[in-house]
Amino acid sequence: MEAEFVPGDFILTHRHRLFAALISLAQRRRFRGPDRRFAHWSHAALIVGADGALVEAETMGVIRGSINKYRDDEYHVVRLGSDFTSDCRAAAVAYAESQVGQAFGYLDMVGAALHLLFGWPLRWVRRNHEICSSLVVKALQHGGRLRDFDPPMTLPADLAKAFE
Repeated sequence: MEAEFVPGDFILTHRHRLFAALISLAQRRRFRGPDRRFAHWSHAALIVGADGALVEAETMGVIRGSINKYRDDEYHVVRLGSDFTSDCRAAAVAYAESQVGQAFGYLDMVGAALHLLFGWPLRWVRRNHEICSSLVVKALQHGGRLRDFDPPMTLPADLAKAFE
């Protein structure tokens, strides 16, 4: 368990749930060879507090939670370092916090699944609906990172690959 967290960093998790297993399985269709290891990660969340507070998109919507709920799951903290300045971090955290209470992006998830299964880049996106990885990407974009990423088409494996 990490002793201290830096708001603006994020986590990737490998959870032991049916939905998470399906995400990892589907990601393995696109991430092959040496990239296959990135498909292991099935969820992402933005760290918003030094105590491990998170903002994440869950099936019931965007919530504020704690990293403590992942103590029985595997997770990795992606540390963005000092080049992600305090102003950039504050912008990322503010965006994520502003999304708490929004709905989960079920249509986004269907579009991502069809992209993984058939290669069709469908953007079935509803305003104010989020999936975990698009929430993290949008937050980081508000902080000036990942400008070339397309949030609805980004999956946890894409984030893992981008940050090794």
